[in-house]
Order: sequence, then structure tokens, then C-alpha cells
Amino acid sequence: MRVTVLGSSGAWPIPRLGCDCPQCTSGDPRDRRLRASLLLDGRVLVDAGPDAYQQLLEAGAVPDQVLLTHHHHDHVLGLHALAKLGRIPLHCTKECEQGVRVIFPRLDFRVMQVTPGVPIELGHGLRAQAFDVDHSGRTRTVAYRFTGAAGESLVYAPDLAGPPGSKLARGPDILMVGAATRERTVKDHMPMTESIASARKLKPGRTLFTHVGHRIGTHAELEAWVPDGFGVAYDGLEIELG
Repeated sequence: MRVTVLGSSGAWPIPRLGCDCPQCTSGDPRDRRLRASLLLDGRVLVDAGPDAYQQLLEAGAVPDQVLLTHHHHDHVLGLHALAKLGRIPLHCTKECEQGVRVIFPRLDFRVMQVTPGVPIELGHGLRAQAFDVDHSGRTRTVAYRFTGAAGESLVYAPDLAGPPGSKLARGPDILMVGAATRERTVKDHMPMTESIASARKLKPGRTLFTHVGHRIGTHAELEAWVPDGFGVAYDGLEIELG
């Protein structure tokens, strides 16, 4: 499984317009972050935020299907720019579809409703299984466990308000979770300190933080702060599993 991090920011990109904090004025290209999104094997897009078209152009990729974690704007507004790809499959929960249709009444995709736990065959030996996570009381949110042809695994959970309770979150080769703040509790997002404790119980091979928040430190500072076995994703990062 080839994993490409297309974007690693939270709901707003970094740098923020007009901000002079160390994170926004950093010269490190890893501190330039677009909205969180993944590309698997160069063809499966996970979440399609406002930056999706630009991200895919830069990656030289044309997705043949899309999976959505939930219908918050930073995860779905890019669907409009992908609507001319020929009604490719769009995998999402029923609740997510309803939310997306409020924004885009006409969805030029072949909508495939996701049921947590039921495998989704994505072709070439790649499989996904969704599971519910706590994020927003008004927005059903799922995470995904992806399994490759050789059994390699990735769990992607960019938005979490609390530790995932599903068995599907346990023991992946890579666990990717959100990093809205380091220690401060904010609505609908678990701080990194809690995510570290939660990840240790899940026993992944490695944990990477994504969906990185504003003013929590530069990439270099965060990498120095996280413990062994943890790292911070950045736009353009590529990982080969299996």
C-alpha cells in the first residue's frame, strides 16, 4: 500500500492569512499545510476538502473513487471539482450523504453507502472498513481501517473527540490521528496528549499526527516534542507499507 499525505492541516490551511506566528512564518516547507486528505495507491482519495483539486494536480493523480469520513466543509467542498470524473464511486455513510446533498443537491457520483464494519473492496487487493468515532454530536463521523494485499494496515482517524472504541482501530502498522492542540481541550477534538495515551493502548506500529491545528508549534518543534514511536505527517509525505 502506498500512502500519500495530500494535506495535513485542520479546517483552515497553514499559514493563515495575516498571521505572524512562528508556525505561519516558518520557512520549513513542512509547515505549509492544506486541508487533511490521503491518497492510497495513487488512485483512492480519502476526503475531498477545498484543496482537493490542487492537491491532486500536484500529485499527478486522478482518483477512481472517493471515501468520506464525514460531511464537514473541510472534508467535502472539493467534491464539486471532481464531479466530471465520470460518476466514480463515492463511499460514505447515509448521514454523510444527506449532509453533502445539502451543499451539493446534485451529486455527480455513484454513491455507495458505507456500513461500519462491512468491508469495502477498493480493487487490487485494497480493502477498507469504516468504524464510528466520537467527533461531533451533530455529524456522524467514521474512521477507516485500510488493509493492503499483503495484509499491511493503516487506520485513518483525522477527527476525534475521544479515543476510538472499535476493535478495528487496534494494532495497525500506521495509525493517523488528529492534532488540533497539544494539551488544551477544544470542542470536538482530542488534544495530542490524550491521543498519545490512547494510541499506546491501541498498539500501532507507528502513530502519525495529521489534521494539524494552528499555533501548536512548527513541524520541527512537534517532531521534537512527540515521544518515540510517534511522528507528524506533512503535505507530500509518502509511506510504503507491505
